[in-house]
Amino acid sequence: MDTNFCRRYTGDGTPPSNRYCRVCPEAACDRLWRQVVILAASNGGDPVPLPTTRAVLFPNPKNPDFVRLQVNCRWGLPKEDFLHYVATGHAGMGRRGQRSDPRASPSCTRQEPYVQAIVELLGGMEIPEIRAVREAQRGG
Repeated sequence: MDTNFCRRYTGDGTPPSNRYCRVCPEAACDRLWRQVVILAASNGGDPVPLPTTRAVLFPNPKNPDFVRLQVNCRWGLPKEDFLHYVATGHAGMGRRGQRSDPRASPSCTRQEPYVQAIVELLGGMEIPEIRAVREAQRGG
């Protein structure tokens, strides 16, 4: 995890500090994540296919800080993994001893290429919501 991905991030990348995005007060990030949650629920209860992947996207009715992905098995995409990808372009797999790898997602689970497909379904990296998040992450 790149611990410099956001000016507001406080922590060293290890649990529980890797989950900081869930409590951060940044409104731009909350608005973007809300778009991901809405997308996950947009198919009337059916999964949302993610283009160029075999994965589908589901809402997580028990926890708004996650959406669910499924290929063969179902797993969670946490808010912080998505926001880390928006900032760095990386959401790769990591091992316990590799938490400082800037290409690894905060959860150390491989969320690529699924996060890219979600961004494309939202309208791409240049939509106003993503631009606002990147500006907030940089502190400008």
